[in-house]
Amino acid sequence: MKAVRGPAVLLALTGCAAGESGGGAAGACAYLVRYEGRTYTDRAGVDFEVAGRIGTAVLPPCDDTPNEGDPGAATTVRAYRVVGWDPGKAIAVGTSPGDAVLVRVTQVTAG
Repeated sequence: MKAVRGPAVLLALTGCAAGESGGGAAGACAYLVRYEGRTYTDRAGVDFEVAGRIGTAVLPPCDDTPNEGDPGAATTVRAYRVVGWDPGKAIAVGTSPGDAVLVRVTQVTAG
C-alpha cells in the first residue's frame, strides 16, 4: 500500500497544535515517535509503501508550554515496516496501514 501523508495527519496524531494561551501564542510540538530505543520524526510528502506490522511505538506527550500544567500521558500507536527501509532507519506509524505516517530516525537512545 503506497501512501503520502502531510501535516494535517500529523497534527491529528500529535493532538498538539499552535494556539492562543494567556494572550500569547503557544508553541507547537514536534511530531516524535519512540520505537525500540530510537526516536523518529515525520517526513511529510514522501512516497512510501507500508508492509507488515512490527509492533507498538510511543508518542510522547506534548509539553510545548512549560509551567502550563500537566502535558498528559504518552500514547501508543501501531508501528509498520516500510518497504525498502530498515526499521532502524524508518518506520510508518498509525492506527492502520492506510493512515500510517512515515517517520525517520533522528536519535538512538543508549539502552
